[in-house]
Amino acid sequence: LNINGHPLAFLDSGASAQKPTQVLDRMNKAYRLEYANVHRGAYTLSQLATDNYENARTTVANFINAKTPAEIIFTRNVTAAINLVAYSYGRSFLSAGDEIIISHMEHHANIVPWQIICGEKKAKLKILPMNQDGELLIDNLESMINENTKFISMNHVSNSLGTVNPIEKIVEIAHKNKIRILVDGAQAVQHIPVNVNEIDADFYCFSGHKLYAPTGI
Repeated sequence: LNINGHPLAFLDSGASAQKPTQVLDRMNKAYRLEYANVHRGAYTLSQLATDNYENARTTVANFINAKTPAEIIFTRNVTAAINLVAYSYGRSFLSAGDEIIISHMEHHANIVPWQIICGEKKAKLKILPMNQDGELLIDNLESMINENTKFISMNHVSNSLGTVNPIEKIVEIAHKNKIRILVDGAQAVQHIPVNVNEIDADFYCFSGHKLYAPTGI
């Protein structure tokens, strides 16, 4: 493919990745030969579609070393996943005066939901700063935590800076203080090995479409 007379070099994979032939061929097969509603029928095609769907959950679990495929929840993207946590967990367990900590390098998908929840619940949103080198001031995190801190939400790798955060240490600090934590892994899983057992976050989110999969998972 040429654009403006030059071979295409696609440099926007951080936003969404091009799809390899293997993915396109598998999608074509699913729609042409195997399409049926999942978990909605007892006939052969529906059972096949259901098996493929659940096998995909197992593939994802193996990819990130989850303990069981039951830990994998399919959403449309990371934005939908964070919204799901914010509007279910947040609305159920956060109260007036509670505090949520995010960082200065978050994608807006990991900012806006917490702003909304804080507005609804009369909670407080606190921001962990970073230095001039684009590194989070992790030593400041402990001092920001108090008895009102109920949730932390931070990215694994920054979408704008490329900073790889010491997420295991951040999770350790959160759990030491009995705080739930969500990790936005949208920019991590396609570049570095991710072992969710070792990271041990309560929620870890990433998008299929950044990982060469179809849009919408």
